[in-house]
Amino acid sequence: MLSTFSIVRPKSLNSLTSRATLRILDSRLTSSITFPNSKRSISFTSQLNNESQKKQTSSKKVDSIWPKLKNFTTFTFSAALVVGAIGISTVVIYLIGAELFSPSGDTQLFNRAVSLVQKDKELRQLLQSNDTLYNERLKAYGEMITHDRWTRNRPIVSKRRIDKDGHVHCFLRFHIESKKKIGLVHCEAVEKQDSLLPEFVSLYVDIKGEKRHFIIKPKLKKQPKSTGFLGVNWGPKRT
Repeated sequence: MLSTFSIVRPKSLNSLTSRATLRILDSRLTSSITFPNSKRSISFTSQLNNESQKKQTSSKKVDSIWPKLKNFTTFTFSAALVVGAIGISTVVIYLIGAELFSPSGDTQLFNRAVSLVQKDKELRQLLQSNDTLYNERLKAYGEMITHDRWTRNRPIVSKRRIDKDGHVHCFLRFHIESKKKIGLVHCEAVEKQDSLLPEFVSLYVDIKGEKRHFIIKPKLKKQPKSTGFLGVNWGPKRT
């Protein structure tokens, strides 16, 4: 008799193969199945990432612009201050130079008038200055202020006026003082185009108890005499 032999596999081998096949099937199923919700979530997260990146870049741009703007404003402000200070200083220097060194300035006119007053011998006698051994030095100053002890700080009264011919008339008023008397000096000078220095046209001194003393008498303009009756020329003009 022929005897048949059946191959019997152990149970452990069968269980291992079944587990392997199940794993392969699970992997194929998971790879073949797609989840739409996962795609949406991935796209949403990518959008969020893009927006956050844009915000970061914009914030970086703003942060980089702000210090530049701040530096620009500070530079413009400081430059404006410097230019304004230079302009004001130039104007002040010009005014001081014109007042002190200009021939038509009040300071130069005052010095010239004082020198003329001090050289006048008759005026010195009216002021009763002590000139026995040496000439007494007269004090010249502006307005009389009781509480001001410094004569140099007293202001000088000055005015300017333009006449019909376009000439500038300068008027000065100051005090001249000796040890005994005080006089008030009135001065008038005219600026002309043909002369560098203004010309004195009137210079006189008023002393209390004395007559007005003229150092330079003003020139009176001569008026033409009328030849007609009662100051009126009757009839046609003669040629």
